[in-house]
Amino acid sequence: MMVTACGPDETADNDRFSLVNEEINDVPVKTQIEQHVVAQGVPTKSELETEILKRFRAAGKRSGFRYHDSPTNIYIYVYGSKEQARAEQGLWIAMLAKNYSDTGEPPVLIDEGRLAALSKAPEDRFGLSEDVRKTVFKECVEAENRASREAMERIPDSRLTEQTSLGNELTEKYNAQLAAKHSINRDQLVEIQVEGFTKGWLRQ
Repeated sequence: MMVTACGPDETADNDRFSLVNEEINDVPVKTQIEQHVVAQGVPTKSELETEILKRFRAAGKRSGFRYHDSPTNIYIYVYGSKEQARAEQGLWIAMLAKNYSDTGEPPVLIDEGRLAALSKAPEDRFGLSEDVRKTVFKECVEAENRASREAMERIPDSRLTEQTSLGNELTEKYNAQLAAKHSINRDQLVEIQVEGFTKGWLRQ
């Protein structure tokens, strides 16, 4: 049974952290709380640890579930932006995971690279500003969707191998056009695609 809330959440948002999504899965094998939180600005490691542990302890006190007296599994993720939180690609800067069999307080894990990246000003790459690279990334996604759609229109699903081959061929064609449009090469286009997925631009 999936619910959106069960029992009072004693952890209020503050000017440094805000909850963007919570899911509670209350089933016979486990009662799980999963929270996705966004940090405002650039938090320190100490702030991240304090916030996550505060939310973990508050979650552990919640009650009123159907199958267990208290949560058996708790997962808390903190992100540097709402876009990263909504990307659903594991782009957290800090997290905590308590599984069913775990005892005691689990450690807070921090991704040093992503945390450091929050303090870096957007930079130009390949002669393109970050805003322009975001546009290029979205155009790449649209090109791939267009290629897939056209391949399905031209070749039936009964010939899936041919359909997939045509889709790949059209994607390469449209990506080459995009690279030429923005005066970059194919490798640079791939780097922008990787950057877009890493930074969660897909949901912006």
